[in-house]
Amino acid sequence: MELSSSRQRRALAAAVSVACALLTLLTREPSALLVAVATVCICIGWKEGLAAVAAVSLISAVIFLAPDYGSENGLARSFAFGFGAFGLWLVVKIFRTIAFYERVCQGDGPSIFDTPGLGWSAYPDGRLRFLNHAALEYIGVRAEEMCEIMDADDFFWVKFVHPDDVEASMAQWRRSLETGEPMIEEKRLRRFDGTYRWFRDTAVTSRDEGGRIIGWYGHAEDIDYQRRAEAALRQSERELRLLVDTVPTMIWLMTPAGLPYYFNKRFVDWAGVDSAKEEPRGTRQFASHVELFHPDDQAAVKAVFQTSFTRGEPLQHKGRLCRKDGEYRWIDSRFEPLRDEDGTILRWYGVNFDIDDEVRAQESLRLADERLARALRAASLAELSMSIAHELNQPLQAVVANAGAFRRWLNADPPNYNHASRVAQKIFRNADAAAQVISRIRALFGKSEGEQHSIDLNAVIRDTCDLMGDRLASSSIKLDLHLDPRLPSTTADRVQIEQVVLNLVRNGIEAMQDVSTNLRSLRIASRRQNDGTVEVEVRDRGCGLSDPERIFEAFYTTKPDGMGMGLAICRSIVEAHCGRLWAENVEPGGASITFSLPMRATDPTKIPPQQQAPQ
Repeated sequence: MELSSSRQRRALAAAVSVACALLTLLTREPSALLVAVATVCICIGWKEGLAAVAAVSLISAVIFLAPDYGSENGLARSFAFGFGAFGLWLVVKIFRTIAFYERVCQGDGPSIFDTPGLGWSAYPDGRLRFLNHAALEYIGVRAEEMCEIMDADDFFWVKFVHPDDVEASMAQWRRSLETGEPMIEEKRLRRFDGTYRWFRDTAVTSRDEGGRIIGWYGHAEDIDYQRRAEAALRQSERELRLLVDTVPTMIWLMTPAGLPYYFNKRFVDWAGVDSAKEEPRGTRQFASHVELFHPDDQAAVKAVFQTSFTRGEPLQHKGRLCRKDGEYRWIDSRFEPLRDEDGTILRWYGVNFDIDDEVRAQESLRLADERLARALRAASLAELSMSIAHELNQPLQAVVANAGAFRRWLNADPPNYNHASRVAQKIFRNADAAAQVISRIRALFGKSEGEQHSIDLNAVIRDTCDLMGDRLASSSIKLDLHLDPRLPSTTADRVQIEQVVLNLVRNGIEAMQDVSTNLRSLRIASRRQNDGTVEVEVRDRGCGLSDPERIFEAFYTTKPDGMGMGLAICRSIVEAHCGRLWAENVEPGGASITFSLPMRATDPTKIPPQQQAPQ
């Protein structure tokens, strides 16, 4: 018969003891009491066995010293019987202790003894059979004490389990006992110093040839540091998730193939999507995310994204994304791949910036600039008219002067028809120049293309100087020309370039009105640069420029009667020809204004002789 609990063992010991006592009283032979001593020692414990020895000695003394039994040797026999009972108790105690040591130290095999964790074995009914040295040292109990504890309580081990884990541990252990399935659980066990540490307790069955469970073998592994590390990792993950959800931008992750599988809280709140809830992790189709973009942007977004994912290249894209309220807003999307040491893409990190307010603000600013430009254009019609009149002043003055000369040559006595004919040609040329000025200014401000031909800048400079000859002479200004004789021609609108040179010459003349007449000198130079451009410089000996950068701004002027439109028009003309115009002060005094134009389809060796400047 197999005793499955201490209650059954105690009941058996009590029954055997009572039966032996009755048998002794009936037969008046106390030897039967030795069986009761052995039963009590084996089934109940050592302390109860010692009490049984005392009781047996007392009963034997009563029996042996009874008058009808024979008192001549009763005392010696009772003493010998008591000594025998004590010896029996001692032998059983030594046997049980040695047996427990063998189970602890050797157990059912050396593998349990060599187990680095807490090893244990139990009977098929779940009663603990033995603990290895590591387990005994951990709980701080000696082998003798453990033997007494095991005899006193079948489930004494729950005393060493954390109170919060007892119920779950007992339920798991009972379920394994009922089903025979392996037990794997994690619980906290109390150490000898009173501290609790986490252990992973694993137990499997041992079966005989018929499949009947004959025992349980278990092993408890210390995982306290692992649990602490996992707790710290979970805390870090919570903090990281909180950080990602708190960052004021939309963050999302994708698989190496570009399938979205995570959206942070801000993205979910903004777009109202959460693939982690709607679909299994990493299975959400990319097409479903593309549908969030504006229909006009979906094809371009899909093509750009797939190209980036295929090549593994970072991506930045702007498009309109649908918010959860149905409104499309401009989003700046940026993606970066995370790679391992071998360069393999592990995942994609993406961030979305809501730039709709910025885009709308820029659009509003652009529209405001357009309205302001139209308002300024309308407000400056009078100034523009005066500027056009200013541009026409020189050719019209030349017309008037030549007309007067024409009349004088005809009224001469005798009339000089040859000179009158040449003056008439100049009149026609000046009138045509005035008409072309109007036409080119209209084309400039109407943003229409002017007529560009291959022109000789040196010829343009000479014609302009001829036109301004009277003004230079009346202002007592010495003209100093330094023109490169091999200057290549350039493709430009001749009339507009003449306007530029004319404005620069006129500004140079006006800048020297307050300078002594013996210092008045205007230098005009042309040269070729190595960057494929030609330059024209007009340098005066005036007082210089107070702000060389602002003189090209519209309506900025330092002249009392100036409008500030001449140099602004010059810059517009030069930039329309893909050139550049700048100004600077020079030593010992004066200013230099230079413009450059790109060379196009020109070769100085192919310039016709009549167009080349003299040496």
